[in-house]
Amino acid sequence: MSTDLTNELRIQTPGFPPYALGAQNQKLAPLVHAGVVDPKGLTCGMVRMEGAHHAAPHIHEHSPIIVFVHQGMIASLVGEELEPLLHAPGSVLWIAPGVPHIGCNLDPVNPAVVLEARTDEAFNADVVRRPDLDARVAERVADLQRRYAAGQLDDQLTRPTVHIVSR
Repeated sequence: MSTDLTNELRIQTPGFPPYALGAQNQKLAPLVHAGVVDPKGLTCGMVRMEGAHHAAPHIHEHSPIIVFVHQGMIASLVGEELEPLLHAPGSVLWIAPGVPHIGCNLDPVNPAVVLEARTDEAFNADVVRRPDLDARVAERVADLQRRYAAGQLDDQLTRPTVHIVSR
């Protein structure tokens, strides 16, 4: 049996929004959020990191996030100790609410692009900066980018990974 749902559908094509700088110093393009639809608890957007860029340390206070790496070689630093996780294109990362983290583009020139899904209905309203981690982040990022440039991370970036970061 087939049911025609045509009269029940509403299709919107709002276009790709411009990237805007978020509180965590990332270029964000919210795609599905409360300003466009009633997201029923799930939103998503694109994050673009220019060459060598890294986010400011932050948490998402109430929402877990899923990160899908579309383009680029990326490192995440997660937790109070800023543990490094490496991601090639196709990698997926899940981070629990309240876990400090940053994303870092390891490539000095080429941009990196990820898709993020969150339960924050505004897409970026529950970001809380963690400036107490700024100095340690700068040290860790410089070390990772130096090691990437020297080819020391190549073997760890040959295939997609899946990381689950919870408390």
